[in-house]
Amino acid sequence: MDDRYKRVNRLTGEPFHAGYQDEDGRIFLRYLNKQGNDGYYLEEWKKTFKSFKNKAKN
Repeated sequence: MDDRYKRVNRLTGEPFHAGYQDEDGRIFLRYLNKQGNDGYYLEEWKKTFKSFKNKAKN
């Protein structure tokens, strides 16, 4: 995946990485291999750490 199409984490200045937790408590899982209307890859976030772990091991 091309990093220039990954949305940047405004706190770090880098693309999001798996396991990053935002201020709302959501946990970043991955970028999807599809681009939205804004040109950036779509993202998959999980609401709980349990669901993150279940999805991450697949």
